[in-house]
Amino acid sequence: MLSPLKSVISDILNPLTELIVKTGVKPNHLTFLSLLTGFFSAYLVAIGYILAGGIFILISGFFDMLDGALARNQILVSEFGGFLDSVFDRYVDVAIFVALGIYGVSWLYVAIAMSGALLVSYTRARAEKVIDKCDIGIAERGERLILIFLGIIAGYIEIAVIIVAVLSHFTALQRIYYTHKILNK
Repeated sequence: MLSPLKSVISDILNPLTELIVKTGVKPNHLTFLSLLTGFFSAYLVAIGYILAGGIFILISGFFDMLDGALARNQILVSEFGGFLDSVFDRYVDVAIFVALGIYGVSWLYVAIAMSGALLVSYTRARAEKVIDKCDIGIAERGERLILIFLGIIAGYIEIAVIIVAVLSHFTALQRIYYTHKILNK
């Protein structure tokens, strides 16, 4: 759902990317910061500092947006950078879900949500081997992180994980259906 906003977000972040590029910071540096802050958010959640963990989830997400904006706006896009970003995102996703389980969210719900999140990514990657683009769906990574954050601040973490579980699997199914439709025109 947030994918159509990617170019708008890039435009908003353009002045910041112009400053960042002057410092010599590259998109992969920001990708690495996203990984580190994502792992730190997971650590905070796991040890019970749930609100601080939620804030660092947002910080990690910001670095994740910023690396892509820097790459696009400053013409620093690379295939390896996109690959690295995607792999690091999956590491952070898994770390956050495991941390939620350690915190006390039902492991069953965590497992279903985590598998759904991974399948959203996998269905896109696999579909884009046979069709041009498959970035459709209602629960991409940004939406999932926002839902987890909102669950944290509202005090409904387990419900947020359940919602992420349902919407993630629904998104994976949307991508399967979309790919089937495109391939069978």
